[in-house]
Amino acid sequence: MLNFKNYKKLKIEELIKLIQKNDFKAMEELVKREQDKIYMTFYYLCPDCDDLYDLTQEALLRMCRGLSSLKNPKTFRGWLNRIISNLFYDELRKKHKHPQCLSTDEEDEDGKVMQICDNCLCPDEYTLHLEVEDIIKETISKLPDNFRLVMVLRELGGLSYEEISKATGIEVGTVKSRINRARHKMKTCLEPYFDNN
Repeated sequence: MLNFKNYKKLKIEELIKLIQKNDFKAMEELVKREQDKIYMTFYYLCPDCDDLYDLTQEALLRMCRGLSSLKNPKTFRGWLNRIISNLFYDELRKKHKHPQCLSTDEEDEDGKVMQICDNCLCPDEYTLHLEVEDIIKETISKLPDNFRLVMVLRELGGLSYEEISKATGIEVGTVKSRINRARHKMKTCLEPYFDNN
C-alpha cells in the first residue's frame, strides 16, 4: 500500500483508480486538490450567492459519490464540471424563486462595509487588488448566464472547447461563439478601467 506522501505525486487518473478500489487516502488527496478550484469556479459563476461553501461542499460530495461509476478517469475534468454546471443551474432556478434582497457589498446598520484583510499586501496594493477583482467579478456577473458558464469553465476551469461542450451539452461551435462574445463583452466593459490613454 502507498504511504500518504506518495499520494501527492500521483496523477488524477491514478488517484481515481485507487478511489475506485476504496482507497480513502486517495479520496482525501483528490478533495484537497479540487476544493479550491471548485470554490473559485462557483465564486465567479454565482457572485451574489451566499452559499458558496455549501455549493462547493455539495459538488465535492457528488464527486466523491459518483467516482465509483466513472468509467474513464481521463474524462474526470469534464465530468466534474458537469456536476458544477448542474449545481450552478440549480442555484439559478432557486435564485429566480427567491430573489436576493441584500448584497454582501451593502453597508450594515453602522454604515460599515465588511472587508477581508490581506496582511501580505500593503494598503494601496490591497485596494488596487480589490478594485480590479471587483471590476472583473462584476463584469462576469453581468454576462448572460449561458455566456458566464462557458467563460468560467474555459478561463477558470481550464477546459478545452470540447470538454465544455461535453460538460454543458452545447455544440462546440456554439461554445466557441459564446466564449468569443463573452470575451468581447468583458473587454468592452473593462476598457474604461484599463485604458492607458
